[in-house]
Amino acid sequence: MEKGQVDQREMAKLRRKAETHHREGWEYAYVMDVSEEEQSKGITRETGAAYIETEKRRITILDAPGHKAFVPSMIGGATQADVCVLVISSRTGEFETGFERGGQTREHTTLVRTCGVKQMICVINKMDEMKWSKERYDAIVGKLRPFLRQNGYEEKNKNLIFIPIAGFTGDNLINHTDSGLCPWYTGPTMMEVVDELTLPESKSEDDVLCIPLVGAYKDDGKSFIYGKVEAGSIAAGEKIQVLPTKIEAIVEGISIESTEFEKCYPGDNVHLRVRGIDEMDIHAGYVATSVPTSMRAVEFIQARIVVLEVKNIISAGYRFMIHIHAAQEEASFHKLLARLDRKTGEVVEKNPACARAGDSLMVRIELERPIVCEAHKDFDKMGRFMLREDGKTFAIGLVTKLYESTHESLGKDKPN
Repeated sequence: MEKGQVDQREMAKLRRKAETHHREGWEYAYVMDVSEEEQSKGITRETGAAYIETEKRRITILDAPGHKAFVPSMIGGATQADVCVLVISSRTGEFETGFERGGQTREHTTLVRTCGVKQMICVINKMDEMKWSKERYDAIVGKLRPFLRQNGYEEKNKNLIFIPIAGFTGDNLINHTDSGLCPWYTGPTMMEVVDELTLPESKSEDDVLCIPLVGAYKDDGKSFIYGKVEAGSIAAGEKIQVLPTKIEAIVEGISIESTEFEKCYPGDNVHLRVRGIDEMDIHAGYVATSVPTSMRAVEFIQARIVVLEVKNIISAGYRFMIHIHAAQEEASFHKLLARLDRKTGEVVEKNPACARAGDSLMVRIELERPIVCEAHKDFDKMGRFMLREDGKTFAIGLVTKLYESTHESLGKDKPN
């Protein structure tokens, strides 16, 4: 609304809708929470998208769920992001609930970093309810700072900044807070920071096309697929294929933020209008790529993982869900190849029988169905993953080697 993307009439409509759900003041949340279920229950279930423009940038906002029941949807949003805005409530009790052991703040931060998001803006929200208390702000930042440092976010590295805000009133989002309310903060607003961020280098438009697909739909009888371009480029009229199915299609149109373009490039969140693909042929995690392509779908990967927390002892055959880019798939440990020193990466034990929380391992993972991925060193975004079971993330990892989708190739692995 501050940027003019939502007009007064629409906000009035959302305000009335919030009141019918007995959720006065929730109209701003309804801008992103568009489904009837999300609005009536007051909880974000799916990652929503919105678009704004500043003087310097065109920005896609991905609003990811914060509830622990919808972490898979949150991961899907994080895999598409360049920058994370971590929203922390300053309200008494709410910060503590989210941050203390078992809270979602910790898991979400680890997942965002594992997805390869290297920039974080940490906004301390609801400061108006705390009367802009510097003591409360400092206490929260003091607890967050060492934890975020462990995950690679640090102010001295210029990839972390803290900002006190009031989302409901808009203070420090675009316009600065009145100095009478918050004399102790003289730093930038959130949008000023966004405008000046140095974004990570993306793959080249000359690379092989890679669009991990988030989904597909049909509109007015035409088929659309959508996702973020991670590498390469594609123009209207050109041919693509979707892996792992190898279905080919012609791109008839390209839209970004509801605007038609002739071509799209790395970093673009695109909707492709395609001929030759039905929306039922597409699942989240499929990858649109060039014809021909060097990308491939595999059933086995070698990977280096760090075990965070796990209830049971890990051994060969241990089953879980793997989340890699937009894909989610059932998988299992086919073999534990080596236990590694967490600091040096050196092999300390070959072929361990089992592993526990805190271990660093080289493993071979068997996927229930083929997934398109790449070795981390070759393509960072396509080689990072998380392992989850029973609604919790128990390990994070990096792909080090791809195996052909046959059992015959499995004698060649080495713990390196």
